Formats: sequence, structure tokens, C-alpha cells
Amino acid sequence: MQLTRPRRRRATASRLATAVVALASFAAPGSPPAAGDDQVRAAVTYFAEPAPNTNLNVVHPQVSYSQDFGDHFGLAVGYDADVVSGATPQVFGVDAVTAATKFTDARHNGSLGLRFLSEYATLRLGGGFAGEHDYRSGTVNAGITTELFDRNTQLSVDYTHNFDRVCDANNAANQELLELRALDSSELCFRKDSDQVATRKLAIDTAQITWTQVTTPWLLLQFGATGQVLRGFQANPYRQVLLGERAVQEHLPGVRNRIAPWARAKFALKPIRGSIEADLRGYFDSWSVKALTAELAWDQYIARPIVLRARARWHMQDSALFYRDGNQYASSGPIGSYWTGDRELSALFNSVYGVKATYFIKSRGKQFLRFIDQFVISAKADMIFYRSRTANPQFSPNYDRTKGLLDAVVIQAQAGFDF
Repeated sequence: MQLTRPRRRRATASRLATAVVALASFAAPGSPPAAGDDQVRAAVTYFAEPAPNTNLNVVHPQVSYSQDFGDHFGLAVGYDADVVSGATPQVFGVDAVTAATKFTDARHNGSLGLRFLSEYATLRLGGGFAGEHDYRSGTVNAGITTELFDRNTQLSVDYTHNFDRVCDANNAANQELLELRALDSSELCFRKDSDQVATRKLAIDTAQITWTQVTTPWLLLQFGATGQVLRGFQANPYRQVLLGERAVQEHLPGVRNRIAPWARAKFALKPIRGSIEADLRGYFDSWSVKALTAELAWDQYIARPIVLRARARWHMQDSALFYRDGNQYASSGPIGSYWTGDRELSALFNSVYGVKATYFIKSRGKQFLRFIDQFVISAKADMIFYRSRTANPQFSPNYDRTKGLLDAVVIQAQAGFDF
């Protein structure tokens, strides 16, 4: 839930403004810029899955800038990247771990957003482009937020469309599904002079509605739902599934419909300068994947300029209708004409436990270059635990990554300033 101070140009005595001001003091800082926040943020995140044979490492730098110009226009610019290295099973089956393949890749993403502001509504328009060796994605988005009922209610509607392009092996001559071959390398991707690769299209339409409601000056409730339709190539072009004695490229349906309703509550505990937040999210899709996610978080001032946040998150899901573990694929074949080795489509349970500390250095008398209100510095660490819920966990995707006590870790350092 994004809880921020009101825009400086507006002075309202409504209960929504009062509640947001009260809760913003206790909200976890460091989230992306919201409308009305003049700020610059830079962060580096490190993700690691320390598996012995299929380790994965991701370095994620990001920077963002957001500012309102006058009373009716705002601008937001962002850039982030993923530098990935490690190893992953290319053949999903009983010998998936021994077939691990090393790889490295880098993804770059830039975005631009415009805000058009009025007294009771904000219109957002934007877009961006992301690219890597074997995947390109262009996005356009639009959204509107309006305040109703003396600003006690806030309603937002957002829409995003992705124009994605995926590099794949050129299987035009292979009419039979069992003859599909996987992509060996991204070296020739998006080159018009090569007949070894092909470009597949993927269109993604995402819509979200969010309702935020003030119930007391110290309690905010938020409800919403996100819907998504994906049409096009959705398989991993490198991944193969062992069907009997034959390794065949992963094959997934070309259409996937998703819906995710969610609810959040944040309650400020004024006497101890803290707050508690609870999130609940459901998920359903046309591939028969069903999931439930719950999260609890506590924000606490331990000194006037320091906020400490602790959180716990639990996620449980069922497998896709056509999913089988590696042993079943090898011995009995697939269910129908689809097969996958994607861990995210298997039955699983994961939990995340993390802490975050944020330090505010407020400007007194504008001693920081005269225009900076405050500096914000934060650091966080999350521990991730993953467990397969398939019938034969030892044949589930990426089983090699779950043999230790700690399955993955996320570490982030962030710095920025408000002006």
C-alpha cells in the first residue's frame, strides 16, 4: 500500500489527508515514487540461490526520479537492470540436475511517466522499453486516481499493454510437437540474416482497480483486483522436457487468463510510534493454477530518525493442469499436448522473512545544497525458503536448489533524497 504525504500545494482538512499524514510516518520508506513526491532514489539489490549445481545470482541496480512541476503536471523517469549469472537445468527430467547449463545475461529497462493533476484526480500516462539478448518488451500504460466523499475514498484504475518479442529456435519445418527443438544460444537472436532462430510475439494486457478507504484517522483499508490476459509464446525457449527417451522443447498454451483479488490493512499504533500491516492475496488462472499469499509487516521507530521494518510472507499454490514431475514425464508422458519444467507452474510453498532499516537525515535550514529536504538511506535482507508440494519432490524443477536450510537470499542497499 503506497502511503505518502499530501502534495505540498494542497491544504485539506479531510480525514483522508489526516490519516495519510499519520500513517506515512510509520510506513516503510523506499517504495517507488508516487504522485506528488519530489524525490530521487538509487538502489542495488543482490539475489542469490546458493545451490551446489544450479546456483543463480542476480545484481539489480535501479534509479528513479519523480517531480511535480506546478499544480497540474508531474514527471517520473526510471531505469533498472538485471545482471544474471549461474546455471539452470536445460532438460527437465530425472537427470535435470546433471544437465545444468551455465549462462550469463543482462536486461536493461527504461521508463517514462507523465502525471496530469487536478484538485480531485490524477491522470497517469507512460511507457517503457526493456531489452536483453533473447527478449524485448515495449509497454504503454494509463491510469487515473480520483478522491471521493470528502477525500475519504480513493479510487484508482490502471491499464498496461506489453508488446513483447521472444527469441526462439526456428521450428517452422517441424510440424510435429515431439519434433520441437530448443534454442541453444541467444547469439543469433533478432538477427534478420539467420534462419536458425525465429521471433515469437507475446501480447499482455493488464488491468487493475484499487479502492482505498479511510475508516479511522489511524486505519486505512485497501481492496483491489488485478486481471491479465497473455496471448502468444509463453514457454522458455531453452527448456526441454524428457518425454520417454526424447528431449522435447517445453510447450505451453498460447493463451493464459489471470485474476488476483487482494486486500490490505494498515493500522498505526501512535503510543509506541509503530504500525502493523496485513496483506492477503488470492490468485486463479486458466491453467488451473490457484494460489494464496499472506503477509504481515511491522514498522517501528526505534529512534527519531530510524525506522525498522520486519515482515513475513507465505505463499502456497497448486500446479498447472498439465504439470507432471520429471519422473512422470519420463515414464508416462505428458497430459495432453502441453508439458513444462517450470518450477513456477508446480505445486509449491515458499516463505520469506526479512528486516529493513531506514535512516532519515532531515535538512535544517536547507544546509544540503539548499533544495534538499532530507536524505534517505536504507538496507534490507530477506531470507527465502522453498518447498515442493509435488508427489515426488526429488523430481520437481530445481530440486537441487532446495537441499540446504536457506534456499535464497535478497540483500538491498538504497539511498536517495527528497526535495
